[in-house]
Amino acid sequence: MNTLIVCGATALLALSIATAEAQDHATLNTNRLTLEVKRPPLQLNDRQRALIQDALTTENTEQKAPAKYEPKVGETIPLSMTLDVMPERLVEREPSLEPYGYAKLADKVLVIDPMNKSIIAILARPSPTSGKDQTPANWAATRGRELTGQAPEPTTGNNNEAPEPAGDSGDKSNGNEKNANDK
Repeated sequence: MNTLIVCGATALLALSIATAEAQDHATLNTNRLTLEVKRPPLQLNDRQRALIQDALTTENTEQKAPAKYEPKVGETIPLSMTLDVMPERLVEREPSLEPYGYAKLADKVLVIDPMNKSIIAILARPSPTSGKDQTPANWAATRGRELTGQAPEPTTGNNNEAPEPAGDSGDKSNGNEKNANDK
């Protein structure tokens, strides 16, 4: 019985010594390690810039920047701004952009490293009207139809023609007049 007590006490002592030694060693903080990981700096070439600008043209993620905020490469974005992930179709075309995010402002697109929310690149947003003013009707007939998957309206050389009335004006046959008269 005494040997059993001595063996138990020895085991307990050995366990407490091992635990104390383990606590003396510094443990790894995985969050800190993740933040300290250094990615190679992203150097955007002209093709990548064009792909980003093209892919983000139709993304409805524009946000308002804080008043008097002027973004600079290397700085972190303000806390009031959100970080969006790169669109899937862009990542399919350019896989090197997958680990990065972006913030779309009124006149700029900021490419951002999501690990520390620092700005990697600033891209100018192309004007939606390509530098010329368009009336809402012109925009709807061209770019508006394109965005909804419709072909642009054909342009005619003679603008003196009266436009065709909308809806069923009754002046054209649709083949159902016989059925309507039989009732």
